[in-house]
Amino acid sequence: MSEKIKFLVYRNSGNGDIQYERYEVPIFRGMSVLEALFYIQDYFDSTLAFRYACRGAICGSCGLTIDKVPLLACRAQVSTIKTVKKPINLPEFNFGDHSDWDKDNEILIEPLPNMEVLKDLVVDMDPFWRFYREIEPYFEKDLIDVAPESKQSPEQMKVIERLVYCILCGLCWSCPVSKKNPNYLGPAQLAKADRFINDSRINKAKRETIVSRVIKQDAVPACEKFFMCNRVCPKGVMPGTAIKDIRDKWISDE
Repeated sequence: MSEKIKFLVYRNSGNGDIQYERYEVPIFRGMSVLEALFYIQDYFDSTLAFRYACRGAICGSCGLTIDKVPLLACRAQVSTIKTVKKPINLPEFNFGDHSDWDKDNEILIEPLPNMEVLKDLVVDMDPFWRFYREIEPYFEKDLIDVAPESKQSPEQMKVIERLVYCILCGLCWSCPVSKKNPNYLGPAQLAKADRFINDSRINKAKRETIVSRVIKQDAVPACEKFFMCNRVCPKGVMPGTAIKDIRDKWISDE
């Protein structure tokens, strides 16, 4: 007989009715939390809502709060949730009353924090994408454009390589600043800004446009240096370090 694990799952109909429901799921070796959610949807409640796409920790769609830690559901292994080392100094994320949660024997599944819940585990990402568009994270080139905007050396690529790995999953929006300041541009957005500011292929005008946005009070100056974004990032992008880079290079201490 397969071993079974209990899941305590946040449910929200979207009309203010919040509750937590229990499901007992048979597990197998290598089972991810996302696969457990599939099982719950297939065998217990087809109305359970959650996002996913690639299932390979590339698209960033399946971000959730699992046992009070922002994680990618496709990457989180059911067998190690209780034993894996968790990031330190995370804030308390409160979504509803789960005072009867058995922390030792039940896996708690909740949506991402600091975003409006649309239904169950699905959050409204519109503010995230709106702020992302504000930093204009793309190149602008004419069809007849020539180098240097079309070439980059391995050394130049190395400067931005870590920042390129951002998959825009939104886990870093669990930052306490995002919670209290709805106008805060956000760690992922600022990391992407740093990626383009430091790209050797970008032209001066574009760089100045991005810098002018990220030095506003609701962007880099609003960061309070919690560096929690560094600790929860599944790709090692270290948004907090990127924000520091912008601050050091583009914001005067005077």
